[in-house]
Amino acid sequence: MTEKFEENSDEAKKNHGLTGKQKFLFGAICWGVQTYGQVQSFKENGYDQKYRDARKAIRTGMIVYGIGIAFFSLFLLLKYIIGQPS
Repeated sequence: MTEKFEENSDEAKKNHGLTGKQKFLFGAICWGVQTYGQVQSFKENGYDQKYRDARKAIRTGMIVYGIGIAFFSLFLLLKYIIGQPS
């Protein structure tokens, strides 16, 4: 009986993903050392789907943030160049 419960428990852990709120938090807010430690703990504890979801959310958040910074920097640069008197 306990063997079957452990098998189901391991299988459930392996396929259980992050909620939408958790994905948003990993992508939008959490990028620090603590977050990477938490993602590693997902992998070490057997939460394979949570590990993949968290890594994907962090990667997506960093890409969106990087693109936003690039556009903002380009905007400031163009505003500075156009605003210069000749």
